[in-house]
Amino acid sequence: MFMFRSRRNQLTKQLVKARKRRGGDEGRRVSEGGGGGGGDDAKGLVDLLKKLKDNQLAMLSKAVESCGQFTNCVLLSRDLSDPHVLCCQTWRWPEVRHSHELRRIPTCRSASDPIYICCNPYHWSRLCQPESPPPPYSQFAMDSFNPEDRAPSEASIVCRDSYPGSLTTNGEESNFNGWCKLAYWELSNRIGPLHTVEQPHYNVFGEIPRGDGMCLTQLSQHSFSPPPTVRKAREKIGLGVTVSREEDCVWLYNRSGYPVFVNSLTLESETMSRSPIRLPSEHCVCVFNPARVAHQNYGWNFAEGPTVRPNSVQVSFVKGWGPGYSRQEITSCPCWLEIHLVPCR
Repeated sequence: MFMFRSRRNQLTKQLVKARKRRGGDEGRRVSEGGGGGGGDDAKGLVDLLKKLKDNQLAMLSKAVESCGQFTNCVLLSRDLSDPHVLCCQTWRWPEVRHSHELRRIPTCRSASDPIYICCNPYHWSRLCQPESPPPPYSQFAMDSFNPEDRAPSEASIVCRDSYPGSLTTNGEESNFNGWCKLAYWELSNRIGPLHTVEQPHYNVFGEIPRGDGMCLTQLSQHSFSPPPTVRKAREKIGLGVTVSREEDCVWLYNRSGYPVFVNSLTLESETMSRSPIRLPSEHCVCVFNPARVAHQNYGWNFAEGPTVRPNSVQVSFVKGWGPGYSRQEITSCPCWLEIHLVPCR
């Protein structure tokens, strides 16, 4: 019994030590189980840890220590007062206050559970609210760039797979299985064939030893020798993004440690702008809503780069493009993805 109690105490101390909001006296009060003067949040954390069984405590500790890589759900009763919010406050985002600021990632398996809610903080993503969308690139126009990070000449961009209407389709969408196709690009070179997605959610990542999905480094091994800007950007992709079809909408979850930059008709209708948006790390956003797209005007002409079609989404990793930005066209971005959705019927 003493051995199990010591193990539980050790896990509790590890979790407290890993808190995002570390404060000397408060941290000691939490680890000792005292609430006096520690505030409601510290007391709430103590109460939450006490409710977890030993195996749940171990799963939560593993999730926090590994930043959520390949970890299971940690379930608590929905009758408690938003325990998932408290966990996200404690180990990821201290500024989060309400459950409507969070959205469950698609790999979490407890979404339909009517009794329990998952408290693994890495099974949640921060929601970019429609009323306060991510800022456009123009606010970052004064960012400093190293010479090697400058965009290549954009006067005449010739794409290896330059197709009318979309950079990825050349009659290929006529045989359209699944709900979307993915095309990976490095600058103006498409890397590998179109990839059909049939499962509800799909991961696109840099170079991860485990996990399923599209590994961009593996795709690039049989490609041309890229310039240093491409290699540097690819090394920063990490866990990358998750593309998810949820009900009638398509969501993008940025699981990378760096921002991604996104353009679609849905986002343009929310920002009242044709500029792409910056999606910060650990955030998510709805990138395709058929109800909004149905009211858009498609009569736009672009001199260079991909046409923003009703059923396409462009995602650039790490580097952005657009008005007021170093790279005017997405074909000047080091690593980017086109999500070509099945045409609406």
